[in-house]
Amino acid sequence: MARKILLIEDEPQLIDIYTSVLKKAGFSVGTLKYGEDAKKRLAAMREGAAKPDMMLIDLILPDMNGIEVLEEAKKYSQTSDIPCFISTNYSDGNLERRCLELKAEKFILKTNYTPGELAELIKKRLDG
Repeated sequence: MARKILLIEDEPQLIDIYTSVLKKAGFSVGTLKYGEDAKKRLAAMREGAAKPDMMLIDLILPDMNGIEVLEEAKKYSQTSDIPCFISTNYSDGNLERRCLELKAEKFILKTNYTPGELAELIKKRLDG
């Protein structure tokens, strides 16, 4: 069965590109555009809904900062074990430090990785 990636991203072009590349790499991909929707999905997971194998969270969402989504995921034992990568176009050492303190596994500058390279990073992480 394909491993599931939950992509939390608001840019339609990036959603299309990442979804296409991740599916081509063998992943099942679910997408959310808003942080509030991600928080609702996390709440459902705490109640027993299926969890993704990884979450890829955009730092800047229309309704909140991706750090808030990361905090929500890591706050509860039922979801704290989901690996999370934060992706952004903003290079900021303080934000990166904060994400890593919250146990994000990677802070990824979108400009530094092609979608294919990102898929490889995800695959490498999930394959152990």
